Amino acid sequence: MLHATNPDLNLTHDIVRGSLRRPDTPRGAVLLMTATLRPPAEAVARADPAARLLDYAAALKFYLAMPATVVDRIVFADNSASGIAEIRESVAGIAHDKAVEIMSFAGNDHPVSAGKAYGEFKLIDIAIAHASLIRADDIVWKTTGRLKILNLAALHCAVTRAGVDIACDLHNVPLIGSGRWRGNQRMDLRLFAFRPAAFAKVYRGIWAGRTRFDEATMYATTLAARKSIRVMPRFPVQPMIEGVSGRHQRNYAAPGQRIKAMMRQALRIVLPFLWI
Repeated sequence: MLHATNPDLNLTHDIVRGSLRRPDTPRGAVLLMTATLRPPAEAVARADPAARLLDYAAALKFYLAMPATVVDRIVFADNSASGIAEIRESVAGIAHDKAVEIMSFAGNDHPVSAGKAYGEFKLIDIAIAHASLIRADDIVWKTTGRLKILNLAALHCAVTRAGVDIACDLHNVPLIGSGRWRGNQRMDLRLFAFRPAAFAKVYRGIWAGRTRFDEATMYATTLAARKSIRVMPRFPVQPMIEGVSGRHQRNYAAPGQRIKAMMRQALRIVLPFLWI
């Protein structure tokens, strides 16, 4: 077990290792679960720390049960300096076959107006800089830590087979989500995958020095990266999500949301050029 502190970030850090994994099990990907256990009340609709903690614990339980050939290491990174005791207890109380790195640090001191992508990529930069479990040749899946990606195994298979450096979902269809005919380009920050070298080249430090940094900036940045690295701008499989949206308190398991997800999956097959 490793436990460390960093006074500059008020960082607490620990690694919990499962005991069920066989030494001959092929290595899987790293899952980076981004978290804000105690968000500013004005930042999100789902701001109650108790509700959010339950969300994170449920997602961790789900991913800990996933085959190690898909995910064999988890990095849980909280940017609200909330401590790691409760999350560590959640992990330690479950029999699993993974190494789980838990860290909490003060990385959410920017104004809400800076944008969601600002906080997200600042968090990821800090997490990667301090993580012990991420290796240079890994595929890292970044997911919003409160959510369960039910078909992550299928997504991981598709991304691995394609041999890309960055895989994500870019959206550019007018009216969907925003009600605008123009300026609706965005990158879905709930789930994307990357190799560490590609992340360093394209995204590291991209948030720094900006007053506003949002999903539209990420859309343009990721498209431009196709000139120098291998980018999958649209998943061939629709991510099937379970959980509650932090922004809108929307339950992704609700019938209407499920129907929307199935329609989008069909469109990925029939009209793959439609980035909806």
